[in-house]
Amino acid sequence: MGTPKTLLLLIPLAVVFCLLLVPVLPEKETAHARLETTTVDNTNRLLGENSSGLNPPDRAPRDPSNITAEAANVSSKMKITIPRLGLKNVAVPTGSKQAELDKQGIMHLRGSGLPWMAGSNTFITGHALGFPWTRVPYAFYKLDKMKPGDKIFVEDKDGHRYTFAVYDTMTVEPGDYWVTYPVEGATVISLQSCTPIPTFDHRLIVRGELVS
Repeated sequence: MGTPKTLLLLIPLAVVFCLLLVPVLPEKETAHARLETTTVDNTNRLLGENSSGLNPPDRAPRDPSNITAEAANVSSKMKITIPRLGLKNVAVPTGSKQAELDKQGIMHLRGSGLPWMAGSNTFITGHALGFPWTRVPYAFYKLDKMKPGDKIFVEDKDGHRYTFAVYDTMTVEPGDYWVTYPVEGATVISLQSCTPIPTFDHRLIVRGELVS
């Protein structure tokens, strides 16, 4: 008679034990899914200065003008001229990695639009400071000085010129990758740099719309 009573006690305990084990597997799957999502999100972050140790110069830097594609031997689909920033005929290579931006100082984000594509968002990122080895140091050091109506000129490899007029400025988080997406009903260019100096916590975006 003792055996059936023991079984009756063991069966509920076994059931409870199994129920306790069941949530373990889904939790592992959920944790794995969270990790994958984080990994994907990290790949879609706006590039930055990549160093909190950089400091602004003691005085405003000399404008990095007249850095041509020929002089720098840089392969690019376009050159950019921004009078407000002192940039003139600067070659803008295409890339997507932090190391590329650190080397060049200014870069067209791979996968974003091009000026000659209607409805595109040509996304160009540039360092506010840069490193000693950066090709175009301080490329967007004065980006916060851009004003509505300021002109941005882009020239393709065939010499065709596209003129944009600044119409908007915004400050976003490094993970706000949506600023690289096209803007409905317009052909635009987006210039991006880090702000504020020297913490580089956010991203400054200046947008211009194609006018000619």
